[in-house]
Amino acid sequence: MIAFKGFNRDLQATMGRGTFQFEAGKTYEEKECKCAHNGFHCAEDPLCALGYYSSMSDRYFVVRAEGDINQDGYNSRISCTKLTLVKEISRVELGAYACKYMAKYPERKPDFHNVALEKGMCHTKDDFIIVRGKHPQAAGVKGSYVFLVKEKPKSKEIAVIYPFYVDGEEIKESTYYGLRGEELCRKKS
Repeated sequence: MIAFKGFNRDLQATMGRGTFQFEAGKTYEEKECKCAHNGFHCAEDPLCALGYYSSMSDRYFVVRAEGDINQDGYNSRISCTKLTLVKEISRVELGAYACKYMAKYPERKPDFHNVALEKGMCHTKDDFIIVRGKHPQAAGVKGSYVFLVKEKPKSKEIAVIYPFYVDGEEIKESTYYGLRGEELCRKKS
């Protein structure tokens, strides 16, 4: 199963026995797994990684979880006996994967790290916000990324995912944008 995992800047993560050092591209194995106790932890929902590693210097990976897999119902957290670090992704790419996850599982309760409902603003350069709803509106500081996730009128299904970068010129900072159909439009103050 493909999942997501966060690490500190040195590619370390905490485990039941302390800190574990990882290396990109390597596969790791444990004898048993139980969420919050042992095994290698990761999550199906990319945003869950931000619940454990949210510093701007932290690192994120697409991982392959194999062997025995344990889920405890806490968000989309899992523990597995075999974990491979497949590909490092940026914090913003984590946001893009989260939008795909929302589209695939529209009825699941979103993990609210970097997610706002209907209206929100990204206050940090090189970071992102996802604004989800029937009429999502978002703004950001220069150098931030925004994902508008528009739901269909009478359901939670996703109709449109519209990403944009606040460059300060074409897309103005601290200015709210929304969607008119599938096109980005500036919202009146």
